Amino acid sequence: MKPEDSPETTVQPDAGFYRRWSEKKQASRQPLAERDESDEEQQQPGDEDMPTLESLDENSDYSGFLSPRVSDQLRQVALRKLFHSAAFNVCDGLDDYAEDFTSFEKLGDLMTADLRHRLEQEAHKQQVEADESAERDALESDASEDEASDGSATAQTGQNEDPTNEAET
Repeated sequence: MKPEDSPETTVQPDAGFYRRWSEKKQASRQPLAERDESDEEQQQPGDEDMPTLESLDENSDYSGFLSPRVSDQLRQVALRKLFHSAAFNVCDGLDDYAEDFTSFEKLGDLMTADLRHRLEQEAHKQQVEADESAERDALESDASEDEASDGSATAQTGQNEDPTNEAET
């Protein structure tokens, strides 16, 4: 095996790249860690530096109220005023429950396909019932005519009487 092919020599160029990258990353972090936090806190505005709430409108800068030195109560009041402004109080039209669905526009003369289908079914059902009742009436009238004709035929022949009664006499 040649010394150039050994794993140590092939890793060396990569190790140099990673080493340089790591050093640069640590160097970029050091100024952040070395910063004096007390200077930063004193540069940030506090409650006394904030403008009065009455002077704020939707075009005012509210970023100062997000400072850690501002009290939570003042921050909440300022943000409440910001979010109640007209810029944030806009309905986007995507809210399903924003409309009043209890009042609706009348259909008028418009007939939907479902309504037309139901009316046709109802008319067909009534026609079938009417045909059935006509058939029943026809059968009943035929039966009553048959009984009436049978009664008149028996009266003419005299066979109304009971045959057992004739045998006894």
